[in-house]
Amino acid sequence: MATINSKEIVDELIANNGEYRGDPPVYYIVQYDTLEGGTAYGICYDGQDLLNYLDSPYCKNQKMLFRRGEW
Repeated sequence: MATINSKEIVDELIANNGEYRGDPPVYYIVQYDTLEGGTAYGICYDGQDLLNYLDSPYCKNQKMLFRRGEW
């Protein structure tokens, strides 16, 4: 699992069905509001779950942007 702040990379991942320049395929992308009021994107790879993106002070207003194979 990784967190990124780049909307451009997220858009590229979505456009390429989770593939990005030789990295392992992404299975989920979750957008959320950070504690500081910014926007971040949670990237989950195969075998990882979304538990780290449950509602908390550090992760608010979650929105599923991508599920591999469903877009």
